[in-house]
Amino acid sequence: MVKSIFLAAATAFITQHLVSAQEGAFHASAGGSSYSCDPSTCIAPACYCATKEPPAGLSPGSVPQMVSVTFDDSIQPHLLETAYKMLNVKNPNGCKAKGTWYVSLQYNDYASTQQWYAAGNEVADHTFSHVGSPSEQEIVSCQKALNAYAGIPYGKIQGFRAPFLNYTTDTLKVIKEHGFTYDSSVSSAGGRNFYPYTLDNGLANDCWKGVCDSLLKLPGLFEIPMYSVTDGSGTERLMDVYLDGKPSDAKDWTLKTFESHYNGNRQPFGIYVHPAHLTTQAGGLDASDKLSAIVSAIQEIAAKKDVWFVTNLQLVEWMKKPVPASDMAQQPYMHCEQPDLKQEICNGLDETGGNTADNGLINSCNFGTTFFKTCFNCPSQVPTLANPVPPPSIAKGQPGYREMLPDNCDSKWWDPIAATCLCTSSHCEYKDTAVMVDTVNGGADNSSSGSRSKNAVIVGGKHQSSDAVKANAKIEVGLMVLMILYGWM
Repeated sequence: MVKSIFLAAATAFITQHLVSAQEGAFHASAGGSSYSCDPSTCIAPACYCATKEPPAGLSPGSVPQMVSVTFDDSIQPHLLETAYKMLNVKNPNGCKAKGTWYVSLQYNDYASTQQWYAAGNEVADHTFSHVGSPSEQEIVSCQKALNAYAGIPYGKIQGFRAPFLNYTTDTLKVIKEHGFTYDSSVSSAGGRNFYPYTLDNGLANDCWKGVCDSLLKLPGLFEIPMYSVTDGSGTERLMDVYLDGKPSDAKDWTLKTFESHYNGNRQPFGIYVHPAHLTTQAGGLDASDKLSAIVSAIQEIAAKKDVWFVTNLQLVEWMKKPVPASDMAQQPYMHCEQPDLKQEICNGLDETGGNTADNGLINSCNFGTTFFKTCFNCPSQVPTLANPVPPPSIAKGQPGYREMLPDNCDSKWWDPIAATCLCTSSHCEYKDTAVMVDTVNGGADNSSSGSRSKNAVIVGGKHQSSDAVKANAKIEVGLMVLMILYGWM
């Protein structure tokens, strides 16, 4: 009876609150400021001007049409399922599509975050507590907790998106100082659908709070514009376009705007979501129509020639060394490989074929109002902005203690229980997870192309250098209640 009352309350709560050659110099007026970039002095790969033309002199028809699917806010098991449904397509090389998740930590499940990363996806910083105009501490504390509890190497947290897309000059300066590779918070609205570019000459896109000030010069820091979708009335939409019309409308708008990229200069295209809106909860709003529409759009996009689904970090890798679509399959960052381990360790992967990652090895950390799972030690108290990594609940040397990820081992190889890196050299065995794609019939051969075995260099270690769509925290409160009541957490 009590459980039923709580379920009804949680459901009502959620329902109420749902909510390179560079061709020519480009000059654009934006928000009272001007952008100017001289390609004779801004030279790749150190510097990139904002331009709608393909880099490196590539013709539009030879450019791989890159599509990035991104997710914002906390990662939870049921939201992870939604993300995988959206990414259930393959690239031309047979590898599963990958996505980027901008993670904020309120209600975040770290075991799920590690599984997302271990599958080859990108984990990026969305601040610790999801506040507007975040402080340096908000950004750094998010990094620290992702490293300590999800095993994400510091060197792999290279992307940032501002909460509410409320980027500021100070925020951009902070991420530059802390060695981030890129920001992806600005809108392409107003016809500014540029290829990714560096901020050596400031921002060429929209100017939130005067960020396009000519004094903003951040050499080498990439800006990946968020590419807008145009609805039936000509209004440009940025995130969660399925909330602005019927699901069929959202699909049509998405496909029509994609076609303008695909048949134009092939600037990257993006689909940006808060997965809580697309996930149906027991007793809550039915989101299946919205999800089905977006999944259908993604499947139609994937069926087109030369379309590659990429993380934003993979997109930057391509910008640094642009290649035609015919060469994409040979690029190391587009391969799909997993460690070839013979034992189950707590690393976010299923090594033994039991269809459950880290089976029986995950720690559950319960603090009443805060609950998460992790392959690492539970903290002795709730992590906070001021103290994102409290002392562990078990002292070092005591039974059950787990060793934190070292700087010289990727978490895919790290056994925190045995405190052992199962990759003992810079080259370790991987197994290929690609499935051959039938490009003639548009289908996939379920046989593995796994005879291809690769050596890969492990990249670990810390950095060497020191719209406004609101993320709906209220939804996540309700989701958390439902998860606990149904035993999902």
